[in-house]
Amino acid sequence: MPRPKKQKPYKASVVFRTQPTPADEPVESYDRFGILLKESQKFCKRAGLKNDLISRILKTDSDWSFVLKVDALLESAAKHIIRHGLQIQLLKRTLRTEALDDFIDSLSMNGRTSLLKLLDAAGLPSEELGFVEITRMIRNAYAHNIEYVDLSLTELIKSRSDKSRLIKHLSGIRTYDEAKLMASYEKDPMFLRFCVIDSAMRFLFYAYHLTSKPKKASRRRRTSRVS
Repeated sequence: MPRPKKQKPYKASVVFRTQPTPADEPVESYDRFGILLKESQKFCKRAGLKNDLISRILKTDSDWSFVLKVDALLESAAKHIIRHGLQIQLLKRTLRTEALDDFIDSLSMNGRTSLLKLLDAAGLPSEELGFVEITRMIRNAYAHNIEYVDLSLTELIKSRSDKSRLIKHLSGIRTYDEAKLMASYEKDPMFLRFCVIDSAMRFLFYAYHLTSKPKKASRRRRTSRVS
């Protein structure tokens, strides 16, 4: 009788990719994508966003609109993490004030006093911070130049002097041949969108689990103290 195939730990199988996903393979054949999508939908539900938001963003008509929507989603997730981390516990009650929400909403994404600085201080992995930062850079490039409204994401990346850094963080892949990967993106622009969405869902994965209360774990700790 054949031995069952050993599976990777849940988090390891979800968070990291070591190779590109073939551009000609259907998304549905990758369970990793399915897991990330499920966790992202959980986050969207918690944040009051529509359940089909990820698929709608993926199918956006232009790369200009696609990037702006992904960036807005990441900003929403970042603020959600910060709000959760700054909640005040008083007599077993969680307090959130309108003033605190206004303060978090006023924070910029980049800078010395920003959402990214707070996320970095909270220990979020550098891969996630890099992706959020690069997405904001590309968003700004699109938003601040109306001539880019019809420019594809691959063309925008190729036009920049920091294209290697952009590719590294947008692809979410640790080892790759840059020239071959860019050729794949040019051949199939949806492949690049898939990589960006994959990385975005990875960030939502963190956002969902960082803001989830570990009820079972806390129950076990109370039981061990009693015994």
